[in-house]
Amino acid sequence: MHLGLTALLEFYRTHQTDDALVLGTVIATAGSTYRKPGAMMLITHDSSYHGLISGGCLEADLASHAKEVFADGKTRNVCYDMSQGDDFAWGLGLGCDGVIHLMLQRLEGNTGFGFFETLDQAWKANKNGLLSLITASGDPNYSAGNYALHCGAEFSNGDLSLMSSMHSPEGSLFSEGHDMSRRYWQDTIDTSQGNIDLLLIPIMPPPAILICGAGHDALPVARLAVEMGWRCTIVDHRPGFARTDRFPNSCEIRVLQPDELSKHIQLDHIDAAVLMTHHLGHDRSYLSQVVEATVSYIGLLGPRARRDRLLDEIGAKGVHVHGPAGLDIGAEMPESIALAIIAEIHAFLNRRDGSMLTQSGG
Repeated sequence: MHLGLTALLEFYRTHQTDDALVLGTVIATAGSTYRKPGAMMLITHDSSYHGLISGGCLEADLASHAKEVFADGKTRNVCYDMSQGDDFAWGLGLGCDGVIHLMLQRLEGNTGFGFFETLDQAWKANKNGLLSLITASGDPNYSAGNYALHCGAEFSNGDLSLMSSMHSPEGSLFSEGHDMSRRYWQDTIDTSQGNIDLLLIPIMPPPAILICGAGHDALPVARLAVEMGWRCTIVDHRPGFARTDRFPNSCEIRVLQPDELSKHIQLDHIDAAVLMTHHLGHDRSYLSQVVEATVSYIGLLGPRARRDRLLDEIGAKGVHVHGPAGLDIGAEMPESIALAIIAEIHAFLNRRDGSMLTQSGG
């Protein structure tokens, strides 16, 4: 589940000297809504905010509710019900026909802004984890807004007794690999004093993409990956191409010979590799290493015959490689090819087939 936490944590870092922030979290939805439970936004005293809980229409109104939370520190729930067209009464006119339930809570700076300080540390260490958030409580010992964050033994915070559901219905949250299809789920803990309702949110650092080849057509792929909030590494044996000034600042640029890839890049931390050197021998070398490392998504430019030839030459004929890489959107120029490739990777990580929403009933 991609929560947009990369940008949200950047906003948090710029406000670490504030005395408090208000966190807004979508805790339940019904019908058609832009975001689902687990979506978050941070709000400051001056009503600036970051993070989307709608298509951009509710955020300003929610910031006004946050002033009350700043004033008395009490956690509040806010509901936007557009199912009967009531949103026009607020001047929103969304027409989404959905219901959004949000929880607003004050996070104090002197206590690390709730779980954000620990989450930031885990994020930088590339750790997966689980956030367990109380949305309602009948037990006087627990309050709505209480939480537990567990991203491995070294990155834990909050009341870990809330971690009774450490594993999702789909298996361990701490398994290797990146699966953006993991969604929130809800749980109830029965105590001697009453029931506690929990929203459990998988925490996953952004996907890591490796681009082999730093030619002209690699530039828009890297730019789009960075816009998505993904971690991007570019490798090329040509120093004139593998230059930091050609790519976004957050990209890692490495000058490597093709056969040195696995010696210098931790391929077991890579979620998607795109081979775009336009050189048969170089692609063969890169391909053999990413196949051996069992990188989840491998994309290769060029026709199917070229892909099959390379797989045959490295003795990996049965391995699935996306070649030609990308969705079929009629791409021809570097920018549209990059869009097709990034869209395919996004669909793959979300376990979707990339079909049109009108055909899938979305």
